[in-house]
Amino acid sequence: MRSTEQVDPEIGCEIVTAIPATLYTTVAVLALFFAFWAVMLMDCLKRSKHEFHTETENAKRLWTVLLIVGIPWCSIIYFVTVKQKD
Repeated sequence: MRSTEQVDPEIGCEIVTAIPATLYTTVAVLALFFAFWAVMLMDCLKRSKHEFHTETENAKRLWTVLLIVGIPWCSIIYFVTVKQKD
């Protein structure tokens, strides 16, 4: 989509008066990724150590660090491997 442009009579150059739709789409997708990451991080912090379906002793600590460092990829992996097994 093209943005609407106007010419300033004093300066003689074009002024962009509308934000392109792609910017709105990008912001919406980033907001959804952030919200999904936040929900997965809260889920990880609320779980007890025995609810991670693994034999690793520090599974909660490991997932917490991975979720904080690996945004948003680790949140997707966490959702598939831990959250969906409930």
